Order: sequence, then C-alpha cells, then structure tokens
Amino acid sequence: MPKIISVLNQKGGTTKTTTSTNLAACIAARGHSVLIVDLNSDQGSATDWAAAQDGNDVAWHVPVISMGKQLARDLPRVAGAYEFVVIDGIPQVSELTSAAIKVADLVLIPVQPSQYDIWACGDLVQLVKDRQELADGKPRAAMLVARAIQGTRLAREVESALQGLELPILEARTHQRVAYVDGVPKGRSVMDLRPTDEARAEIEALTTEVLEILQ
Repeated sequence: MPKIISVLNQKGGTTKTTTSTNLAACIAARGHSVLIVDLNSDQGSATDWAAAQDGNDVAWHVPVISMGKQLARDLPRVAGAYEFVVIDGIPQVSELTSAAIKVADLVLIPVQPSQYDIWACGDLVQLVKDRQELADGKPRAAMLVARAIQGTRLAREVESALQGLELPILEARTHQRVAYVDGVPKGRSVMDLRPTDEARAEIEALTTEVLEILQ
C-alpha cells in the first residue's frame, strides 16, 4: 500500500493545492511514483493543473484523479500502483474531510501566519485528534506555516500561536512567492525551476521532512 498524505484545511486559500502539487512533483523528482487525488470537485484546481501538463515541457508529470465520498472504497482500487498518494482536500470540515483523515498516514495542515487562519483550523485539528485517539495515534499530523511574508512580525511569531493547537509544527515553511503561481497555467511546479530557486528550496525542505516522518 502507498503512503498517503492528506493536505487539509477547512479554510479556503491556504495553499492546499499549491502544497499538494509541488510536494507531489518533488516526491516524483526523487524517483517515486505519486498520484494526486483531487477531492474538490467544485473547483478542481489540481485536476486543471494536471490537464495543463499536456503538451507542455514540465519536469515531472504527476497524474491527478478526482474522488468523492467513496474515497475509502475507491482509493485502494487505483492507488496500489503508486508509492505515494497526495490528497488535495476541500475547504470545509465534512464527511469527505473525515474520510481523508481516516485513510491518511500523515495529515498535513498548511496554515497562513494569521490569527484568523489559526482560529479557523481549530475544528479540523480537533477532528484529527479525535481520530488519533480512536486509532492509536494514527494518522500522524503536522502543521505547515504557509505563505508567510519574510521579515514580518507575524512570520516570526506564528509558531508560538500555533503551539496552542498542540500538533507538531514542521521546520520547513513556505513563503509568499510569485514562483509558486507562475508556472501553474502550463502545469508546471517549482521543480521546473533552477535548483537554487528559493521556492524550490522550500519545497525540497518540506519534502525531505515529510518523507522522514513517513519512514
């Protein structure tokens, strides 16, 4: 069975899809087979990103499929050929979110350095904790500081605010960078950028930390 990473946050605009697609591309760049599952059928951003790869010269092609409420039933049917599955979640706490937590080996919660965003993910964090209590600590879970603005007080102080949620906080973090959105219309990721690019370096660090957790 593959290792399953669910990227979840009940709030919209928290970089779930950006994190999912770039993390998957980086895992693929390290020689692993990866599938992205797009749970957001209304918006389908990850699905559109994958479709945009066709005909474009991208560094790593990553397949994307859409799934819904039958995630637990359908995922084993298609995931067996992959080493990793990255689930791109929906911006709400729902039955589908619960399913994504239950099938995951790791729940990754990207949260922006804003007190409003930190408050907004409280219900999701509690849902993860409730599942961990029922399933002997599984899935693993971690917070990712995402879309931080370098040099700001909030970016420096966000970790102390997140500690109140009582989940591990990744050392890796992502920042507000144009590079994360520039290549999206052509299905590209930061892995298409030069190795010294700051956005690519952030995703490389995130991927290393995620894979270490999953070992």
